[in-house]
Amino acid sequence: MKTQLNPFVFLASFALASIHLYAETKDSEWTPLFDGKSTKGWTPRAKVESFQAKDGQLHLSSKVNVWVVSDLKMADFEVEAEVKIPTDYAGFNSGLGFRLIGEKGKPKGYQCEIDRGKPGGIYGIGMGGWLYPNKKTDAEYKARSKGLFKPEEWNKVRVACKGPSIKTYVNGKLVGEVEHKQSLEGHFGIQHHGKGGTVAFRNLRARKI
Repeated sequence: MKTQLNPFVFLASFALASIHLYAETKDSEWTPLFDGKSTKGWTPRAKVESFQAKDGQLHLSSKVNVWVVSDLKMADFEVEAEVKIPTDYAGFNSGLGFRLIGEKGKPKGYQCEIDRGKPGGIYGIGMGGWLYPNKKTDAEYKARSKGLFKPEEWNKVRVACKGPSIKTYVNGKLVGEVEHKQSLEGHFGIQHHGKGGTVAFRNLRARKI
């Protein structure tokens, strides 16, 4: 008896295979910013107490405001990371930097804020300070960010930049968005605002869009 192939089953199988292949292709476009075992590809821009790879994480400790900048730079991209701040420093402040420019000292560029106060906020380093939120967008920001950041846990932050458009996400939710074109290409970075404590990053990666 000859078995006939159900065309609907075939099409469904083909669609699932195509989705799987597409997902694998898209995932392969990500470039790791951290190899999981060393600080290769990262340069502190000031003296730090400690900057090391430990248990698959980048650990940064400092008593002064410091940026650690990646070798990799991009123009239009998505960058994401998981971050955990120290629980015993109530005013602890960190950030994920992008489109950073300047080869020495404190860079200029943009920062996705990582702290209890304005998680996901967009700060212009040497470029005007707070870009989002501002007076006009403060209420919108508070509604978007309420309850998203978990100080005791790992939090996922993501930034998407295309041309002047900058968008930030905290734990999968859109938080900040602004149009700004003072720097359209640059390096990535991680920040420690000083005052002690260790901030940890893991699963740092970026891809061009």
